[in-house]
Amino acid sequence: MKKKIPHKSMYFKKLFPIPALFLSVLLCLIFIFHGCSSGSKLPPNINMSDLEPFKNDNLETVVIMGINDFHGALSARSYNTKDGIEFQMGGADMLAGHIQNLRKEFGSRFLLLDAGDQWQGTIDSNSVEGASVVDFFNTIEVDAATIGNHEFDFGPVGEEGIKGDIRGNLKARLKQAKYPYVAANIWDKKTGELISLPNTSPHILLKAGGLKIGIIGLTTESTSTTTRTEYVKDLNFSRLNESTQTQAKELREKGAHIVLLLAHVGLECPSDYRYKVHTKKDQKRNCNPKEELVQLINKLPQGTIDGVVSGHSHQIIHHWVKDIPVIQAGASGLYYNLLYLTYNWDQKKLVTNFSRIEGPVPVCKKIFKNLQHCNGKGTDSEEKRGALVTPVFHNKKIIADKKVTRLLKDSFEKTKEIKQKIVGVAARKIKHHREKESELANLVADALREKTNADFALVNPGGLRAPIDSGPITYEELFTTLPFDNAVSVLTVSGIELKNILKVANCGARGFFGTSGLKVKVIDLPYRAPARDLNGDGKISHWEVNRLLSVRTANGKRIKNFKHYTLATIDFLVNGGDDLGWPMSKIPQKRKVLNAAGFMRDVVAEYLNEKSPINTPKNPLVKKSRPRLILQKRYE
Repeated sequence: MKKKIPHKSMYFKKLFPIPALFLSVLLCLIFIFHGCSSGSKLPPNINMSDLEPFKNDNLETVVIMGINDFHGALSARSYNTKDGIEFQMGGADMLAGHIQNLRKEFGSRFLLLDAGDQWQGTIDSNSVEGASVVDFFNTIEVDAATIGNHEFDFGPVGEEGIKGDIRGNLKARLKQAKYPYVAANIWDKKTGELISLPNTSPHILLKAGGLKIGIIGLTTESTSTTTRTEYVKDLNFSRLNESTQTQAKELREKGAHIVLLLAHVGLECPSDYRYKVHTKKDQKRNCNPKEELVQLINKLPQGTIDGVVSGHSHQIIHHWVKDIPVIQAGASGLYYNLLYLTYNWDQKKLVTNFSRIEGPVPVCKKIFKNLQHCNGKGTDSEEKRGALVTPVFHNKKIIADKKVTRLLKDSFEKTKEIKQKIVGVAARKIKHHREKESELANLVADALREKTNADFALVNPGGLRAPIDSGPITYEELFTTLPFDNAVSVLTVSGIELKNILKVANCGARGFFGTSGLKVKVIDLPYRAPARDLNGDGKISHWEVNRLLSVRTANGKRIKNFKHYTLATIDFLVNGGDDLGWPMSKIPQKRKVLNAAGFMRDVVAEYLNEKSPINTPKNPLVKKSRPRLILQKRYE
């Protein structure tokens, strides 16, 4: 029988008027960066020849700063090097410090765009359903944002549960925002029309210097299965190509000199975290042609768009796809990119050969002098790293924005106690892998299975967002790892139904799911696997690829097709999330208990408290002698 799903966790109820001047400033900066020996300046090197084209007085350049997948990361993240030196990465006040300097440097020719997934993911944001992040975005004067799949996660406002407006919280945040949202492909299934949301339009036209910049917003087509399905069940997120072409045409007719996609639509490209000024000629390897954004760009007629600020896949992107520059800045405000686009007033067109991407630029209070960034995880000696020093970018010191510091002070005070609560101890780092057996997935699956006394447990790799470092585990760290308010659910399934769930779960599109109580053998991702039209719609979808070779209980017993078993999982999956709609639809509602044990995060916290220390050498979370996931090359 169904139980009401709780809404909250128990833990909280022209660049300058004369383009030649742009050249002189940039060349000045080049000399400064090229000769910096103090180690405090970011970045260390720029190739002078990269910027030589900026000489013609008929050129005007705009600078686009792209951020994405902020996920509520208002506070900096603290880490330690191997030899115990603490360093921090990210932080809203430091990101604001960068923005403040850049606005002073570039004036009206600077635009700040956000590519979605803004407020889901931390205690500071989730405890107020994203309001603190919107306050921050208002303060840093975001020029435009798009809607990500996780903007739908909170559903109704506050304690209304599933009875209130299923998009009440989204509407509240959109109304709160002093900047516009763009969304061109969120359709009402009944009417076939674009959904009406406050402060949101398919496109907008912004002014940057003397140029009109058109912005089109897109949301990934996977939203229907990557957020809580009950909150988007009446929507579809299709027609990316059609939407882009329609909106781009309208923007050109309105006089847009440059048209940009602000797209919460993912792609994967060869990542490089080293700072540089990137040009199209630098690219040696292309982005994955199967990725959603790459496929979209390849379908668009030439001249439809001029650049893309992207999100969703949490990648560092500074690439060109079909001659279109694309940027993405990872996630959580740890980096950003700058996209330089130059327009020729005489020719009345963008000079694509002059396009540049600068970045990724690390965001941190201090950087290691010899590394020129703040990530000290990979170095084991101070001699290699150098001392921690104040960063300098574009010849200006980067310091925390005091206005943002004051804005967030009360929020941080309110959550300080719960964030510092110790919920367990990890003897060794608990790693997470999507493409092989995961220590973290095993931990979470074991916690769900023990709490519910189920035969087996299943967890999705995408719901586990960060590994857990060795040492004391704070509730803040656990929240970062498990940010979604997923209720623990229990299904009663036949052996056939269980196998169908595991087939779809392990199709490979999202990696391999974690289990407890089972031994699963699958075809590894690099190798081809057969597919069959499971739902009878006349086509093969990605989730219909069958990589499942066999499944047995942990002690080697066969799963009997007509015997019933209990399976612990989360309501997100039971409701069809992560492509499980077809196998879950085959299970009668009376055999589903959507809220069997409260929130997954709290169940894991309880388990850690009872079982710590976790992941000891004697009792590792992944046992090589007793693997839960066996990868094979092909059918045997």
